[in-house]
Amino acid sequence: MVHWSPSKTARRHPSLTFGLAGGLFAFLFVAWATLEQLADGPGGYAPSGPGVIIVLGGFVGGALLARLLWTRLGAAKSPVKGTVVGALIGLLAMPVPMYLLEFALVVVDGMPFEAVPGMSPWMRVGSDLLLLLATPLLLAVFGLIVTYGGTVVVGAATGYLLARR
Repeated sequence: MVHWSPSKTARRHPSLTFGLAGGLFAFLFVAWATLEQLADGPGGYAPSGPGVIIVLGGFVGGALLARLLWTRLGAAKSPVKGTVVGALIGLLAMPVPMYLLEFALVVVDGMPFEAVPGMSPWMRVGSDLLLLLATPLLLAVFGLIVTYGGTVVVGAATGYLLARR
């Protein structure tokens, strides 16, 4: 008889575990916002494109960052490391969908930022690179404010649960 243990499966696949935790948190957050909109009054409300992107981003961002950071930082070795790395994953997971969308926009339409007239080519490259990196991080900070830091808490809790013995 084979015994299946969810905790052992979660520990064997931390990137999937973080992806599911991030996606589930994002889904519940968007669902709660939808229910609040419906409760506020008439005029049907459906989750918008950004809500769907947040849910997909929670899953993809959590999974990708966990794949990159969890074993490289040795997070499974202790609950403290697991909590810290999990919180870092939760903090950095928000910008991942923004980066993916921004890079897709660059591929399809070219650079979305307007050049300042008379700017040297090197300044233009530096400015575009700074904006390309800073814009999603700024949006991520706004996302943390909107979720009251919930992504960090979910990441830290997931990391702690995966690292404890």
